Amino acid sequence: MKNKSKMFLTIGVVLLIFAVVFTAVALFNPQMSFPWSNAFTYGLYTGYGIVTLAMFILAAKFKKTK
Repeated sequence: MKNKSKMFLTIGVVLLIFAVVFTAVALFNPQMSFPWSNAFTYGLYTGYGIVTLAMFILAAKFKKTK
């Protein structure tokens, strides 16, 4: 079970790093935009946040069950 915990934690950290880099690029390049509506973009952000949070929760859950 330790391997699953480590895998979920690694995925969560990679997703979090990607989100931080994406946010930094977005802040320093305000002229960039997506070709779709803001509502769709916010939905993508919400889904991404939920998946990232789920990875950290799963890592903690599998670590407890060792």
